[in-house]
Amino acid sequence: MAIPRTGLVEALSRHTLRLIEHDGLQPGDRLPSMKALAERFDVATQTMREALQRLEANGAVEIRHGSGIYVRNGRERMVMANRGYGEIEAATVLDLLDARLLIEPHLAGLAAATHDRTPVAALEGLLRQAQQHLSGDDETLHELNMRFHCSLAALSGNRVLTQTIESYVELYSFEQLAVLSFYDNEGRPRDQHDHHEILTAVRGGDPVKARDLMHAHLLGVRTYIAERIDAELTRPTG
Repeated sequence: MAIPRTGLVEALSRHTLRLIEHDGLQPGDRLPSMKALAERFDVATQTMREALQRLEANGAVEIRHGSGIYVRNGRERMVMANRGYGEIEAATVLDLLDARLLIEPHLAGLAAATHDRTPVAALEGLLRQAQQHLSGDDETLHELNMRFHCSLAALSGNRVLTQTIESYVELYSFEQLAVLSFYDNEGRPRDQHDHHEILTAVRGGDPVKARDLMHAHLLGVRTYIAERIDAELTRPTG
């Protein structure tokens, strides 16, 4: 079964999860070998390895070197249909936003405390570009938004936490893009407004305000997504 090359690692991850569900595999059950999975999905072994590593990072499988690949997470997954991007695991999205809530407000405060204002101009440029993509082209808007958050983190001067945020953006790119796609036409401008307010506080050298605004921004995103999940759970079926 060939899979389109676009978003291949994400697609492989989803197909592997569907395989686990279709075959009724439980925690501790062994999956086919990496080579067998690669042949089944008609991809290179290295690409299959990347997809499995992504699933391992999400807690879905465990790769035991010299032994095999095993199902790790046996709980029922709450997945949300997401137009254009297939399905996402709701718990993973909320966990991701919780992690960002713990780190990014602190980094925004540090960024506002720095005496180097030069990088702020580059952040302003990112927001100007994002403004042009609020009515469509989610992939470009997503990339610009993530560059804004990563660049702001880098301005904090804390390299370890900056690398942590960058790793979240890379590892969970599918989930980040899915979050953006859930927003209606009012949500994107609201995000843009939040980013402008945060940057204004950073440029003004106000650490407390920058921290509070970033916390409010991410909490707002998380609250919105949680409400969508509740709506999915309570929606009548049939």
